[in-house]
Amino acid sequence: MLTATGCKKLVHVDEPDDSLTTSTVFSNDSLAQAAVAGIYIKIMSSTRYLLNAGMSLFPALSADELMRTFSLNNEDQFYINAINSNNLLVNANLWKAAYFYIYQCNICIEGLQKSTGVTAAVKERLTGEVRFVRALCYYYLVNLYGDVPLVLGTNADVNAELPRTPTELVYQQIITDLEAARDALTGNQVNTRPTSYAAQALLARVYLYRRSWNKAADMASAVINSGLFMLESDLDSVFKKNSKETIFQWAPVQDKMNSGEGFIFIPIGASRPNYMLTTGLLTAFEAGDLRKNNWVKSMTSGLTYYPNKYKVSSSSGPVTEYNVVLRLAEQYLIRAEALAWQNRIAEAEGDLNIIRTRAGLPAIDTTISSELCFQKIEQERRTELFAEWGHRWFDLKRTNRSNAVLSAIKGSKWQTSDQLYPIPSSELEADPNLEQNPGYD
Repeated sequence: MLTATGCKKLVHVDEPDDSLTTSTVFSNDSLAQAAVAGIYIKIMSSTRYLLNAGMSLFPALSADELMRTFSLNNEDQFYINAINSNNLLVNANLWKAAYFYIYQCNICIEGLQKSTGVTAAVKERLTGEVRFVRALCYYYLVNLYGDVPLVLGTNADVNAELPRTPTELVYQQIITDLEAARDALTGNQVNTRPTSYAAQALLARVYLYRRSWNKAADMASAVINSGLFMLESDLDSVFKKNSKETIFQWAPVQDKMNSGEGFIFIPIGASRPNYMLTTGLLTAFEAGDLRKNNWVKSMTSGLTYYPNKYKVSSSSGPVTEYNVVLRLAEQYLIRAEALAWQNRIAEAEGDLNIIRTRAGLPAIDTTISSELCFQKIEQERRTELFAEWGHRWFDLKRTNRSNAVLSAIKGSKWQTSDQLYPIPSSELEADPNLEQNPGYD
């Protein structure tokens, strides 16, 4: 019932037509759990959307990772960093999708708070889960668009005229939601639903982005030292549904589907892949890097290389791959960077060497300078996290490397303002309090 509620313009979402949404859906544990599961089903029902392969695709095109093998206007705009404000992908697949999920989370939070029929333990757990999802959505919104409306309620009239909230305040809400989720989800152990460790893993990333080095290192250490996760020695096992490295993943819900990334990146049969790795990314791998051997595949006589982290495009057999959202390798890289910023270079190199060893590469000399250490961190993040959840695009922005890297690749067409996507034109028309990002009409 919740996921059937549609969006109007911007964050102006229709009020539920059926009063049973609150009076019945949150009347007992079973129905409340089904309502929250409905959000996950909605997230996984369509590929190329915000939380199902969209963030592994569009930012990778905008950065220096992927390019299309044939022209498609709406996606070409991401690659040439000239996105029209009326682009349906930046509107429906990213902006509207995010606010739809957020609105459903808000309905659940309010319904659970008001419910007298849902037991206290279930109410706390479900509230923690949806607060995690809401935080995840806002994390991507602020990194894609900058300042965005902060929608925390379900009043459609209020939501429809919200102005953009400063990024710092949005991040404060993200942290508040994740801290609440961390405390509420200590009993959750199934990694196909948000857990306390998933919240801590995302908190580690958020603290890194906010330059809170101690907190980033502490959160990452809490996940690493939990003993619940370990790096897979076999790189082909990293993205399997039973991977020991996975902190959080969503199970597919579409018929014959495994992961969204596998579906969009892996060609079917002898057909040409839709996306291929850039020459710059291919040459970024060091000689002997097993990640290139295992996570990159070629066709057309070795002329076209595409992401092969996930191995299944579609299958009528058993599902073997889920949508991996958070994994342990990133936590080592987060901690390495946070330690390096505290001038704890030897410790940072230790974390980098854990990742490098798994990739079949020699350890970094522990006597390297801090400057070289940061270069190695960027290198390892690039080759470990490529074509995965927008990491490279966001890394270039947060480290102020976008202009240096992307202007050299994309030439005079690159502008600093391209680091943010445009606010969809339809949302500007609907909400008089919204303003467009610089560089867009």
